[in-house]
Amino acid sequence: MDDARFQQGVEAYKSRDFRVAAREFLGATTGNNDGLAYHQAGNALMRLKRYDDAAAVYRKALNDGEYERRSSVQANLGAALVAGKHPEESLAAYQAALDDPGYDCRYKALQGMAGALLELGHAEKAADSYRMAALDDANPDPGKALNNLGLAYMSLGRPQDAVEAYRAAVDMDRYAGRGKASANLGMAYVALGMHEKAARAFERAGSEFDYELPAAAVAAFEASTEALARPEVVEGWRTGELPPLDMTPRPDISAELQEPVSEFFTRTDSDMKASDREERKRERVERRSSRNVWLTVAVWSAVGIALFGVLAFAWLSGIGYPTQTMTVTGLLDAHAEGASVSEYWVAVPTADVEKEMGNLPVDFTYELGAVERSAKTSKVVVTVMLETGAPLTYQVLMVREGVGWKVNGITNDWRSTGGGS
Repeated sequence: MDDARFQQGVEAYKSRDFRVAAREFLGATTGNNDGLAYHQAGNALMRLKRYDDAAAVYRKALNDGEYERRSSVQANLGAALVAGKHPEESLAAYQAALDDPGYDCRYKALQGMAGALLELGHAEKAADSYRMAALDDANPDPGKALNNLGLAYMSLGRPQDAVEAYRAAVDMDRYAGRGKASANLGMAYVALGMHEKAARAFERAGSEFDYELPAAAVAAFEASTEALARPEVVEGWRTGELPPLDMTPRPDISAELQEPVSEFFTRTDSDMKASDREERKRERVERRSSRNVWLTVAVWSAVGIALFGVLAFAWLSGIGYPTQTMTVTGLLDAHAEGASVSEYWVAVPTADVEKEMGNLPVDFTYELGAVERSAKTSKVVVTVMLETGAPLTYQVLMVREGVGWKVNGITNDWRSTGGGS
């Protein structure tokens, strides 16, 4: 590498003359140990928004097998591919960066991969990636990942989960996008019909964080304000829904309440006692009938509530049929036998299924480990034992399909082997 031209590229980059910087970095390459020069040239081209050129240069940097920052180059390559409208190709680059246990900026690759997944319509996987980026201890500013996690949850129709992500982002003092996160929090509250909290979030975005609300947020803010200004509708005469009471005395009211005089005075004592007995008997029958009806209603209501509680608990606990372990066992056995595995997958194109299954070896034995359950998603840890070499650990990502579970992704569980954050 030509050190003199490389240094000229460094100076040009510092002065933000990225065109000259790219030229000098590329001119510094000599065909030997050029990883650093190509890396920096790619960075300059990214600044110039020449994303396809940047991707090509990053790939040249990867040809230098001795370059120590290959994982950073892989992450940058992923970013260039996403910016160049090649999100599907970017996934392999991001995964290559994450596969390096020594990569100390995993959150960058996780956030970039999440953006690509979201663009490809894999919102559930994107949410998982954003969540891991936010939890990465090396991430100096997790607010961005939390805000994007909220966006992923909103795209999944889970505004309550989005609220939690946005609130966490707003609470991050170092996050420069707190105003945007507060506005997004208002949108999530609007989706939940919580207009008072939505209005406060919108107001805070402008007054505290000096954030100019976009048109959609302004419209939502106005809708919440109007909803709060509407008077509470109360049924009754005060709202004019019912006619006013007629309090004028009726001259014939006493006559209506009087029992005919002739009948009253002609009834004997025995007649009145007999009538009284019949009245009491009728009241007892009515009370008994009423008790039986309410007892029946109460019993069936209790049974219904108990059954609903059991079903709700099972659903929220991730219980289903077939279970997570049954599905994963069937998948792995079919894969080991070379049979079709499509029946175990859901919402993933056939080409992607083949790509995901390619992460697994062919000749292996396995053990199922921990199962992470929730109402809609689950993860199953699988340890694969080969004839030679160390065991490999994978995470099988699952989503609920009806009452049971199916697979929608397989990833290497690098954190279980000591390489995670």
